[in-house]
Amino acid sequence: MDALIHRESAAFVLDAATLIDLWHRRTALSELETCQIYKMVCHALRAYYPSELRGLAEDKEELIAQFFYSRVLRIDLEHRASHASADSAPSTAYALCAYFRRFLIDCLRSASVQRNVSIEMDGVQAEVDSRCHAPGDPVAATLSEHGLSEARVRELAHAFVAALDAPDRIIFAGSLGAAQNHPGGLKAVADANDVPSYHYRARKLGVTTRKSTTPDEFAATRIGRWITDTLGIEIAAENRDAILVVLNLLALEAHA
Repeated sequence: MDALIHRESAAFVLDAATLIDLWHRRTALSELETCQIYKMVCHALRAYYPSELRGLAEDKEELIAQFFYSRVLRIDLEHRASHASADSAPSTAYALCAYFRRFLIDCLRSASVQRNVSIEMDGVQAEVDSRCHAPGDPVAATLSEHGLSEARVRELAHAFVAALDAPDRIIFAGSLGAAQNHPGGLKAVADANDVPSYHYRARKLGVTTRKSTTPDEFAATRIGRWITDTLGIEIAAENRDAILVVLNLLALEAHA
């Protein structure tokens, strides 16, 4: 679970405003801007290995290149239909991962039709079938599986942050929000705001964990209880995508 938190924190290194701007202008970017958004995409997908990769013959680097040209730059859009709204734009590393996974699922469907091959192994076909009528937005698709929407999660995230006492709110913002890059890290943020026992508070809140932390232990933190009790999402490996989504949305609330 520590890796989960740290990976999610890494997502916020991306400049959301720049990514959104480049995404909206992606069919008419300069060479420098094309390189910039390509680096953003590669950074976001570097450590992402969804199960759909196992069902495709191409290696990950080739698939990332195909994704970039067809879904980001939209160079061969006539060959690969996009499920995303023309006005939608990813603003986090997770959103880019979700778009990439949607692309891989479409590749699996295309391969199944064109080559008439079986993709039953590893449950890939079941995964494809279950998403055939899912919402076009991959974030919405993930949340809808748990009866949630992005607007609802953000509303509940706002309520979660509002319910924190002042010291915990400082720890929360210092870990996931605008103060996360403060020189000296969380300790400096806590010292500057006279927050006592900051390390204990961070552990109880769930923004920092030990490497040995189990899903059950994370579920007992304040954030873990919010995910399980308020959102109704069990802290389990099969819910990893949904957990990553809500952690992203929770962190966006920390920035707000």
